Amino acid sequence: MGTERVRIAAPAKLNLHLGIHPGRDERGYHRADSVMVAVSLADELLVWEESGREPGLRMSEDVGVDPRKNTVWVAAQRLCEEYGHEPCFQVEVTKRIPAQSGLGGSSSDAAAMLLALCELWGEDPADEHVVTVARGVGADVPFFLNLAPSFLGGAGDVLRESFPPLDGVPVALVRPRGGVSTAEAYRAFDLAPSEPPSPEGMCRALRAGDVRTVVDALHNNLADAAARVEGGVALVEGWLREQEGVLAAQVTGSGSCVFAICEDEVAASRVAGRASSELGLWSRATRTVSRRGGLLA
Repeated sequence: MGTERVRIAAPAKLNLHLGIHPGRDERGYHRADSVMVAVSLADELLVWEESGREPGLRMSEDVGVDPRKNTVWVAAQRLCEEYGHEPCFQVEVTKRIPAQSGLGGSSSDAAAMLLALCELWGEDPADEHVVTVARGVGADVPFFLNLAPSFLGGAGDVLRESFPPLDGVPVALVRPRGGVSTAEAYRAFDLAPSEPPSPEGMCRALRAGDVRTVVDALHNNLADAAARVEGGVALVEGWLREQEGVLAAQVTGSGSCVFAICEDEVAASRVAGRASSELGLWSRATRTVSRRGGLLA
């Protein structure tokens, strides 16, 4: 094998609409309506292969997961099996997306690994074999194969519709001190489930590319469950809504991170800076993106 190395960004995501339906299917999953967009905050993967060498995974920080259960490792092993390739991948992951935040870091890392291997092997990442592996690794992984703003149904893993690019919308991210695991959030939801509204309002806003309508259509019926698991969620959400230049604020995914759509980049930077300096919380100013180009410095 050659010495080619692939360096690839793994961006975070926001749920503009997340509607979790009560009850679980035969797989144990909830039906979910998920409308997502990617942002410029991104992990980074460096991937290559060394024939005859055992697979290797190196993380820039301990994420509390056994390497062989890490989504990057699982995705790579399954894709090797799917295509009959020797599992001799080597990968270095530089983490910038915090865990247990609803930002999709582990899913994005897995998708980036699949894309990197496809590039090394000359395979089409849109091939159904790749998509099937992605769905098997995690519900959000298929979204990160493309990055276009998208509506996913099923368990949040079946693409229903892709929308025109929605680039450059300024966003401030603020994470409470405590994280929320997906399992914890869903357990809390099951104790007090609620029926979600239709995602059609958000879909119409994205078809039109109308940011103000997107702001008005924001919804996440998993937010209350996240707030019951981590009390700081509601405090951060309330604080963000009071800040100058914030158009709307909402929990992303199962939390604990809260995002604020802002009037402009100056407002997003100011809000993120205040969250760090005044509240002592992790925060970042970022922007929406629809492709990977330009995400790597």
